[in-house]
Amino acid sequence: MRNWSLRARLTAVLAATLGAFAAVSTAAYLAHSRAEDRLGSGFADQIMVFTELPEHRRQLRAIDAYADNYLTSRDPAWLDRRAAAVRGFIAAHARIGALLHEPYERVEWEKIGREFRAYDAAQHEIFRRVRAGDLSRFEAVRRAIDNETVDRHIERMSHFGRLSIVRLDIERRAAREAALLTFAAVLGFGLFGSLAVAAAVSRIILSPVARLRAQAGSWRLGEPWLLEMKDGPPEVRDLLAAMRFMADQLNAQFEKERRAGRLKSQLVSGVSHEFNNALAVIHTAHALLKENEPGTAEAAPWHDMLAANIRALSTMATNLLNLGRLEAGKFDLEVQRVDAAALLRGAVSRLEILATRKKLAVRLEAPEAELPCSGDPDALSLVVANLFTNAVKYTHEGGTVTLGARALPGGGAEIYVSDNGIGVAPEDREKIFDGYYRAEEGKREAKGFGVGLALSRMILEAHGTDLDLETELGKGSRFSFRLRACDKSGAADLRTTSGR
Repeated sequence: MRNWSLRARLTAVLAATLGAFAAVSTAAYLAHSRAEDRLGSGFADQIMVFTELPEHRRQLRAIDAYADNYLTSRDPAWLDRRAAAVRGFIAAHARIGALLHEPYERVEWEKIGREFRAYDAAQHEIFRRVRAGDLSRFEAVRRAIDNETVDRHIERMSHFGRLSIVRLDIERRAAREAALLTFAAVLGFGLFGSLAVAAAVSRIILSPVARLRAQAGSWRLGEPWLLEMKDGPPEVRDLLAAMRFMADQLNAQFEKERRAGRLKSQLVSGVSHEFNNALAVIHTAHALLKENEPGTAEAAPWHDMLAANIRALSTMATNLLNLGRLEAGKFDLEVQRVDAAALLRGAVSRLEILATRKKLAVRLEAPEAELPCSGDPDALSLVVANLFTNAVKYTHEGGTVTLGARALPGGGAEIYVSDNGIGVAPEDREKIFDGYYRAEEGKREAKGFGVGLALSRMILEAHGTDLDLETELGKGSRFSFRLRACDKSGAADLRTTSGR
């Protein structure tokens, strides 16, 4: 059956099970039918016995009465009648004996027949002596009246009838037990057959499918498909071949995308690096121009706008460069003691001009005292800068951007940036963290690459925490993250997250 299909295997199992069940059912039916036949035959014979016994007892009394009449009247006609009755009795006795099946019944009945023959012979002896004149009429009648053989025969026949009733009850019980055994045999084989079919189905179908499921569960993208199955049914082997082909295609596509991603990261990193160099030159030139040229009230706004855009472009280039480093696994954290409150004050000092251009109010909710936590200060400054610039981009003029920090009960700090801007739609909540994705509303509101949030989340994940978002479309957003407390050395175990 190694190369049989699943349909052929299941058909063979079901055919064998049904054939065996049919054989057992047939045997049980035949056994039950024979038991019923025996019961019916025995019942019919017993009914015949019950019918014959009263007449048989009457014949015996008639034989005794004819003998008494002859002895008292000496009329030979009574002997003729007695002889006819004896013949009828003997014929009935043989007929009843033929209806008996059990050995002990036959023995008892034959014993009754022998005793009757002895009784008949004794009466013939009396008749002979009477005819020979050896017995007087009085003595012959006395012997006939004192003979207890007839009463004993009648009593034994009545007892035999009671034995027949007992026998009939025994046969009835035997037939009932046979019916119960037949039912038990059919039921037991049915249960056994069901278990056998279930075991066969499990072995034929579920076992290879379970092996496929185990392989599919342990397989990882980029790894080869290792499962081989040489003894399974053709359908399962075909499914295995299809899954292996699918795994090969996925691995090929994965390798292609990995190469494309590596190339993209290298390209982004290269372009970002060169872009940053160019911006540094522009920034230096602007600083020299502002320093050497006399300032005027009319030129000041232009200088501020130029400086703000240089900062914005520099932030974008830095984000792209760091994102490429993170994707390439070349971004290393330098964990040390960080003052969360000072981190926010520095961000506001550097970036408040971006909010001023859009006439946004900036609120700082941070304690004056130090709020120590653990992290990489440069990387965390980049995260706060990204969250702040995003809030400024997507908040309308006259709105408010809030930067805040608070101490956590178990140590460490929570940092948050909130606004009352456009918010994020539910379907975009996770997409905005993927990188290079921008919601349609965001595209209409401001320009950008859509990498700031992705970079921020990756940096925070490297710190052992996550970037949380609370938002409502049209009412604003609140981004927050939690940092672990410092130990005595100022570092932290970034494998666990404080307050989460």
